[in-house]
Amino acid sequence: MKSMVRSELELDSYRVLEEPPYPPLRRMSWTAYRPDLLGFRSDMRTEEIAIVECETHPSMTRFLSKNYSSLWFEPSIFHEGSIRRILAVPRGKLHAVDMKLRKQWEIWVLGSKGPLEKISSMTC
Repeated sequence: MKSMVRSELELDSYRVLEEPPYPPLRRMSWTAYRPDLLGFRSDMRTEEIAIVECETHPSMTRFLSKNYSSLWFEPSIFHEGSIRRILAVPRGKLHAVDMKLRKQWEIWVLGSKGPLEKISSMTC
């Protein structure tokens, strides 16, 4: 799953790290949390990070207990910044995901070769 999502993010011009043990930028921090994938991209006006959680057997209790809300990111002074959150689940497991997550998270349903569906967050 991670390799599929990683490939999609790299196609979108992200530099991607898998399970980074610590935040790779001084302008980013988190506490007691480590995303499955962390992507970073920037252009002349915008800096964006993407955090990805891959849940093979989605459990909303387990997912909501993760400390992802501790993630903090401050773009450089001349850039706008944003955090993109992606929850990736395998085909057939979407029923286990609480769609209220769409307030902050994109939900990607993955097939055997790549994403079958990308459900955007409601804040996009």
